[in-house]
Parts: sequence; C-alpha cells; structure tokens
Amino acid sequence: MKILRKEAKYVWRNVQLNKSRVIIFLILLLLGFLLFIINVFPYASIGTILILLSYFLGIYTYQKYLTWKSGEISNDIVIEKLSKLPDSYVLISGVVVPPNRGDTDHIILGPNGIFVIEAKHYGGEIKCDGDDWERYKIGAKGKRYELWIGSPSNQVKRNAKVLKDFILKHKKEIFEERKRTPHIWVESILIFTNERVNLNVNNPTVQILDIEEICDFILSQNFNYSLSEKEIEKISDLILKNSK
Repeated sequence: MKILRKEAKYVWRNVQLNKSRVIIFLILLLLGFLLFIINVFPYASIGTILILLSYFLGIYTYQKYLTWKSGEISNDIVIEKLSKLPDSYVLISGVVVPPNRGDTDHIILGPNGIFVIEAKHYGGEIKCDGDDWERYKIGAKGKRYELWIGSPSNQVKRNAKVLKDFILKHKKEIFEERKRTPHIWVESILIFTNERVNLNVNNPTVQILDIEEICDFILSQNFNYSLSEKEIEKISDLILKNSK
C-alpha cells in the first residue's frame, strides 16, 4: 500500500499542546506552594489561588493529553495493519478535509472504492444501540463509572459525508475522462484498537470491525463504481492540497 501521509499532525499537535500545558500547570502548582509557604500577605493568598487553579486545570489538561495520546497509539496500530494492503491502495492519515474542523483518522482510496476509518483506543465496557453509545468502567466494589464517548458512529459518518461532498465538488477535475460522474459511496468504518475493550453492539449504523478484519473487509468490498489509478492520484492530491 502507498502511504502518502501517515503522520497525524492534527493529533500530534494536540498531544504536544496538552503536554506543554500540563508542564506549565505543574510549574504554577510548585510556585503556588512556594508562595503559600512564605505565609506573608498577599503572597499566601496568591499561592492558595494558584494551587487550586493549577491543580484542577492541570488534572483536566492531563486527561485531555491522555485522550489525544491514546488516539495517537490507535492510529499507529491501524496504519501497521493497513500497510498489508496491495500497492493499488493509497492511505492518507490525519487530514482535516474542509469544511471539517477535526481530522479524519484514515482515508483509504482503492480501485474498489473509498473508505473512511475512525480508530478509537477506548477501554472498558462500551455499548452501542444505533448511534447511541455508552462507555463505563466497573470499579473494585462493583460501582459503575460513566465515561465520555460521544457518538463515534456519527463522527465517522460525518467525516465520510464531508469527504464525499469534497470529491463531488471537484468531480469535473477528478473524472474528466468519463462521460458521467459515478455514483460515489464512501464506506464508514469504526475500529476499537484497545485489547481491554468489551463491545456490546446492537443495530450498528456503520461497519464496526476488529483490527484483524480490516484488510480482508476492504479487499472484499465491491461497490457500483471503480476508481482508476489516475483518479486515485487526483483525489489524493486534492485532499493533501486542500487539507487544513
């Protein structure tokens, strides 16, 4: 498989940004303790405020850092598996296709179709009913802890639609050698890469695959259109040229 872009720069930037913020809040926390130890007005009061602010903001930022870091790990796992596809397939990772604000984890362009992949590294118990999702963990004493997950299926479907609209916007340039534009379909795929996840899926609206199934699934698909090598190259160039 041809990998045109494997560095998920959007994810990498957020990992580094939140890592830097955690360090800043840690420094402010230490400064707050020093001011508090002085125990002279108004330094003690300023120190107390700094301790509280830097502690809570630091915890919040560290959680965001862990979220983005898990995304980075997940993307690396998926790229490793996708690299087994034939050279007729192209992979573009971590691009922000306009008018999206967030990135699309992986775009696969192949002779048999177009695929958008959203990769999640969440652990714990995850339940899906259509586009409604729940995520939670069970504590040592059996207590249930709710965790944020949003709707990964809506996310990947939104990214697939944005990519489809983007391709159709440039259809004259991409399909200039055809008499008519083919009916484009972009397949939405959702993958959970954490081995410690327990999925309970009911009525899924997208393809939810095990990481080991991804290559076989892509190769087995047969939509009502096909892409030439030249068309794949044009789509790839346009995505990279226009991505944020």
